[in-house]
Amino acid sequence: MSGLQDKACQSRLNKRLTGLHPDSYYCLRKSIRYVPFRLSFAGGERSMRWWLMVGLGLFLLAPLRGQENTAPEAKEQELQQLRERVAALERLVQLLQAELAALKRNGVPLTSSSPQTHLTSAPQSPSDEEKRQLEQELQRELAQASPTQQPAQRPSPSYGAVVFGGGLWQALNPDTSVIANFRTGFRGKRPFAAFTGSEFSEAELAFQAYTDPFTRLDSFIAVSPEGAEIEEATLSVLDPTFLRLPRNLQIRLGRLLAPFGQLNSIHPPEQPFVDTPLVHRLWFGHEHGNGDHEHLSRQLTVNGITVPAEGIFSGDGLSLNWMLPTGWYVTWLTLAALNTHNRVFDADAGRPLLLARARTMLELSPTQTLGIGLNYAFGRNDLDENTRLFGIDLTYRWRPLREGLYRSLVWQTEAYFGKCGTGNGDVKPKGWFTLLEYQLSRTLFLGARCDFAQAPDKSFSGHSFSLAITLFPSEFGRYRLQWSRLKIGGQTVHELWLQTTFSIGIHRPHPL
Repeated sequence: MSGLQDKACQSRLNKRLTGLHPDSYYCLRKSIRYVPFRLSFAGGERSMRWWLMVGLGLFLLAPLRGQENTAPEAKEQELQQLRERVAALERLVQLLQAELAALKRNGVPLTSSSPQTHLTSAPQSPSDEEKRQLEQELQRELAQASPTQQPAQRPSPSYGAVVFGGGLWQALNPDTSVIANFRTGFRGKRPFAAFTGSEFSEAELAFQAYTDPFTRLDSFIAVSPEGAEIEEATLSVLDPTFLRLPRNLQIRLGRLLAPFGQLNSIHPPEQPFVDTPLVHRLWFGHEHGNGDHEHLSRQLTVNGITVPAEGIFSGDGLSLNWMLPTGWYVTWLTLAALNTHNRVFDADAGRPLLLARARTMLELSPTQTLGIGLNYAFGRNDLDENTRLFGIDLTYRWRPLREGLYRSLVWQTEAYFGKCGTGNGDVKPKGWFTLLEYQLSRTLFLGARCDFAQAPDKSFSGHSFSLAITLFPSEFGRYRLQWSRLKIGGQTVHELWLQTTFSIGIHRPHPL
């Protein structure tokens, strides 16, 4: 009879284990076979084995049936719940072992040669009510050890912009920004001699975006009361491998800022001073808009000498920028061919201006870097004669590791030498400037600049000195107070400027 009951219990257990993975079924059978104790009293052995197998089956069946392809973030939660289930099983085994020890202490034998002894000495098999209570207690213990796992709730999709195409069209829009520049000034023999008025210098509109995985378009349009002009509009081929060209070669075409010097790569509203250096204004000052006028509110006339409002060296054409494999320092070689018109060059499509620039960046220490640039330009002037320009620029930067947000120093120096043909010999003008910008705090900067320049035809020369204090409360606003002393044509002029620059949209960080 005992054998028939064991077979019946085994059959019921096999039915409960139906549907398990073969490996899980094999592991469960082995764990039940090698349980570290057996109850040998009559009736109790079969009942305890049966309930132990049922408990183990329920304990292992729940996580096995719930195995599905869950998200990676739910794996750790499942592992934690499995550890809690194992801990509950260990407590249950300890409870059963304690009950077994109590039976031993009461003198119930574990083995006996007479079946009759088991019937007289062992307690009766638990009733159906006791089995139901034990099963409820087991389920309550498992529920406390491992709460029911709730399916991970994924964020509901945002209908409207995504579903109806708004997100797609927004993704196609370029990065757009506006940088506006306002100025108020005094000018004369003394700092407050005459009020020159307030002016809206310009608003720089920037549109920048990647056109495809290989190229990027950057457009900068300067809008002023006198009109609008394109300061820079370049298509940059960042990855020329699809043209079978080296990967470290960058191609730019369109309206470019000439690769001559370091400061010329910064647009006027983002310059470290209200005005550009004197050598840029005398050599590269140009007409704006349709060419019929200049910035009359900013140009300076001293003893019949007109100094342009600003100077920016730009042109239309093509440039190649190649990063040379020089080892521990970084070196760029830039070659360009541009059509440009300014006070030094008058190069048209028949004979463009040729430029070459080599720049090296040296790391002096973890907090200091030094940039060295050599520049050369060759082209025609307005007298249809050859003009050559040579230039050298040095840029030193210091930023401490611990106080990088509150302290920094930039020192920049550039020197230009020209050889301009006039038909009666060559004229060799020169010009230079040096500027220093020191960061006093997180938002306050102090700058000083000294510059000297001769006219391209050497008819006059001038030099100036400027001091500026700049408040940078955020990347979107800047306030600057600048004083300049300019001596040109034998006359001294003081200028006092209050500048306000603000920006909206995605824009480049502070240039220096």
